[in-house]
Amino acid sequence: MSALHLALGARTEAPGEARTHTVVVTRAALAWGPAAISAGLTSAALVVALGDGVGLDEILNGSTGLQALMALTFPVLGALLLTRGPANRLAWVFVATGVSRGLSLFAEQWARHDYRGEGSWPGAAGMSFVSLATLFLAPVLAPLLLLWFPDGRLPDGRWRWRIGTGAILVSALGLLLVLPAAWSQRGPDLLDNEPTPTLAVVGLTVLVAGTVIGVAVGFWAVITRLRGQDREVGQQIKWYLSGALATFALNVAGDLAHAWFLNLAGTLVFEAAVLVAVRRYALWDIDRILNRTVVYGLLTVVLTVIYAGTVVGLGLLFGEMSFGRSASVATATLAAAIIAGPLRRGLQVRVDQRFDRRTFDAVHRVTAYGEQVGRTPAAPGELEQLLRDVLRDPGLRLLFRCQDGVLVDAWGQPVQEPITGTTPFRNSTGELARLVHRDFAPDEQALFVSVRDSAAGAVAMARLQAELCVQVTAVEQSRRRIVEAADAERGRVERDLHDGAQQRLVALAMTLRSEQRRHGPELGQEAGRIIDFGVAEIRGSIEDLRTLAAGLLPGALVSEGLGPALRELADRQPDPVRFVRRLDHRHPQEIEATAWFVAAEGLANSMKHAAGSAVSIEAACDGHRLRICVQDDGPGGAGTGPGLTGLQDRVRACAGTLDIDSPPGAGTRVTAVLPCG
Repeated sequence: MSALHLALGARTEAPGEARTHTVVVTRAALAWGPAAISAGLTSAALVVALGDGVGLDEILNGSTGLQALMALTFPVLGALLLTRGPANRLAWVFVATGVSRGLSLFAEQWARHDYRGEGSWPGAAGMSFVSLATLFLAPVLAPLLLLWFPDGRLPDGRWRWRIGTGAILVSALGLLLVLPAAWSQRGPDLLDNEPTPTLAVVGLTVLVAGTVIGVAVGFWAVITRLRGQDREVGQQIKWYLSGALATFALNVAGDLAHAWFLNLAGTLVFEAAVLVAVRRYALWDIDRILNRTVVYGLLTVVLTVIYAGTVVGLGLLFGEMSFGRSASVATATLAAAIIAGPLRRGLQVRVDQRFDRRTFDAVHRVTAYGEQVGRTPAAPGELEQLLRDVLRDPGLRLLFRCQDGVLVDAWGQPVQEPITGTTPFRNSTGELARLVHRDFAPDEQALFVSVRDSAAGAVAMARLQAELCVQVTAVEQSRRRIVEAADAERGRVERDLHDGAQQRLVALAMTLRSEQRRHGPELGQEAGRIIDFGVAEIRGSIEDLRTLAAGLLPGALVSEGLGPALRELADRQPDPVRFVRRLDHRHPQEIEATAWFVAAEGLANSMKHAAGSAVSIEAACDGHRLRICVQDDGPGGAGTGPGLTGLQDRVRACAGTLDIDSPPGAGTRVTAVLPCG
């Protein structure tokens, strides 16, 4: 390859890719060629008919218009299918059917031009035979439209394809029996359906019987594929059968109403359904289309019955009154308008419940949840878990956009912005939330959209709850920072007392004792007593400083942990304190400090208001929560004083709970539960 090609980013093709591309192009070209030929034959036939004085209305209202449409569109449909799947033999059935229709129409108009006396064209009799022979090719190929759908391969099950192939061969045999009789009648009689020879009747009977059997087997094969495990093939067949049913309905309506455009529209609808099905474009929309068709079809029938019944009933009631007819029509119209909305919703529920149970159940659960949270508050994460269940996505996450633009989860914790796989929830003010989910299969898209739409109200309420959690978390963090700052200040004061005044007093006491020993004989008895008194006072001051420092944070708590600190605290009490359970491992410093303050406050209240009673301390940890309880059997009836109020604020700052149970005559129990995991 040249440097220029490399610079321009030219793509090289592997030999296998080149061969595949060549096959696709060749087969598509082979299909577009017959399509062009069929279009030319059809155009020529229409020009001849119009030139011979055949009116446009006669063409459109008769079989000529339908044949012309098939001749123009069927080969194009086949060519389009081949561009998607070069190996799909079904495309060639459409090509052959369309070309045969074009050739039949051209041959018929050639022969009729000669027989109308408009001119003498050679081979008019032979053209009448060609017209009939090619006209019957479509019934012979008709079973293949079912047997080969959607991929051009015969269905599984030998009996089906054997019977279907046999039926096609029988139809072909019937056509072969018809052709000799048709040849013998070539000319005007053949075009005008004059009495048919016996051989032709037998041949037509065999052809029709083979076609009916082949179509029946093909229809059974389609139903079998529809009930198979391949859901994508099932959706293709739904499109195919829906198009066939719509075509049948439009043709019946066109024949009854003598409206040619309905017949032509039926053919186009069928071709569009086949194209969508084989090319797999918007396959899963067929469920929604069928759903709405059934709902609005039933709605139309019911409203028509109501309207007609009301008009007839009121007409009989009003009788010959001058205003009777107008009043009946107006009342019927009003009744239909009033009942249309509730009736449509009721029919929609019934149809969804019958034909799309999973979507119905999912929407029902989400809607019921939205109504429930409108009455009673929900726990954080409930909506996220519900969406995981109904959408069958264990990894689904529901994230909320706060007013400051931060993305948080249901508990108010900030999260990183997801990159892919998200769907936003929006309202008039902007984005409310973002749903992080897996890639849903095409058959789940309608389910996802329905659940998303029905969850919009619940998402808005859950967002408010998430923002409240953000604010509560901010308050808790602020409280915790205050507690940590207070503990740090206590530690600083304790260190200052230990390293400053306490050490100086100890040094002073040691100096006095040293001087007393050295100058003992020289000092009088009075001086000795004064020195002893001074040393005793210094020791008392040291003890006071130690007590003051212990009131800030005990040394045992800092160095050894909560268990030894509680034992030391209990030993200092005037009444004995019983330990129900004690701790043997460490916890975060702020948790240990808070637990120690709970125990100290509880023991202080017990010694003050329940002196002489049995007092116990229980401290236990399950790995996630630290529970400390101080209990006495005193008179009870304790109120909430300033000490317990401050203690409750400290416990809440650590995301814990404090419970005070003090019924009169039944003692007092102070219990704190703190997170420690």
